[in-house]
Amino acid sequence: MKQALLALSLVLAALPALAEDAKPFEAISTTGGKVSFPSDYKGKVVLLDFWATWCGPCIAELPNLTKVYEDLHPKGLEILGVSLDSEDKKAGLAAFTKEKGMTWTQICDGKGWKAGLAGLYAVRSIPACFLVDGGTGRLIASGTALRGASLRPTIEKALGLPPSGTPPVSAARSVKPAAPPAPPDPLLEVAAKVVKAGRFLDHTAVKAQLKQPLPGAVALATESTQAKSSRDIARVARAAHLRAGWYYRCTRCDKMHLNMAGAYAVAPDVVATANHVVDPPATLKDGWFIVANAENEIFATSAILGADAKSDAALVRVVAGGLKPLPLRADVDLGEPAYCFSDPLKHRGYFSAGIVNRLYSTDAKEEPASQRLNVSTDWAQGSSGSAVLDEYGNVIGHVARIQTFNSNPAPSSGTTLVMHEAIPAKTVLNLVKRVNEAAVK
Repeated sequence: MKQALLALSLVLAALPALAEDAKPFEAISTTGGKVSFPSDYKGKVVLLDFWATWCGPCIAELPNLTKVYEDLHPKGLEILGVSLDSEDKKAGLAAFTKEKGMTWTQICDGKGWKAGLAGLYAVRSIPACFLVDGGTGRLIASGTALRGASLRPTIEKALGLPPSGTPPVSAARSVKPAAPPAPPDPLLEVAAKVVKAGRFLDHTAVKAQLKQPLPGAVALATESTQAKSSRDIARVARAAHLRAGWYYRCTRCDKMHLNMAGAYAVAPDVVATANHVVDPPATLKDGWFIVANAENEIFATSAILGADAKSDAALVRVVAGGLKPLPLRADVDLGEPAYCFSDPLKHRGYFSAGIVNRLYSTDAKEEPASQRLNVSTDWAQGSSGSAVLDEYGNVIGHVARIQTFNSNPAPSSGTTLVMHEAIPAKTVLNLVKRVNEAAVK
């Protein structure tokens, strides 16, 4: 081992020096493991890869990168990925990396271009790669030396291997044929006709009211005590399900887009959803927050009645009548049936059943805003804010996020546990109570 390390050191010394050390950091991987860079990679050569699922050049590099990793990982190469995807894309990251064969550790803080590690390494465009000696922490190579035809010979040289002459893998030969594009969301065409300034909350008003809401009275529906069949629950959930989110102009293409998730009515003119659903998208230039039903009828939004980022809950007043409010139930216990109707990954109208797996708090104080529950129903990106129902048709929570944990920092090994985290109805009830109290002052 000592001889191998000595040989590696001599080879690294022969490479062109970048005259600087890699900037060390500690982070949490997407599987929940602690990463200490570069100290975790002593005796290895590690490629620090900044990328994103939306980055075309990054995806084009993947066939070559995964092949180089497959061939050279047994000989001492490690890769540490840093995804610059936004928070709303994190839920689909694990599935994406699995599909693409990216079996190495990933880090993603959900802040996009504002990611802390992007700032630390002054990343202004992607893909951006840095080859580092894990033992000394010295930078070996960066930039175009780690792309295309240069990638393999640069890493082979760093590992002290003779040039293999293996050509780069062509993306055109390796990438699976693209799936046909999904049909456009009909809501986009409807929004273009009905969403107008003055009738909907725009991004400026939403940002202001998230900080300082405009409370108003909320009259809740009475809790149901009549048990229903799963078929009847599905009918209740489908009839009550709403879509909430943004109709906005994109900073990248200057076109209008939709960024929609789930919501549910708690009163004929009040909608509840996750607080992060109400947050404007990172690429928003200007836009409006909208609420729509399954028939693509859009309801104008008039006020944020209450919002709490810590509890990930928000209440929005809509200019509508006749919404089908769902009752809220606070006293939930382990093992109870749970149901969810949502639109995961743009698959509209997905209904699933499970149970309540865990009740817990995200901090030691166990305040109402920190309460959470895990359930075994299915959801994914696009489900946030959708109601989780009990066997009586009461809301016991709404979708918040998915967390993936692995017993090993390397995602290619170990045991993986996926937890579906929801905001309990008692947290929403606490927010309603605060809104009603503020409304009478």
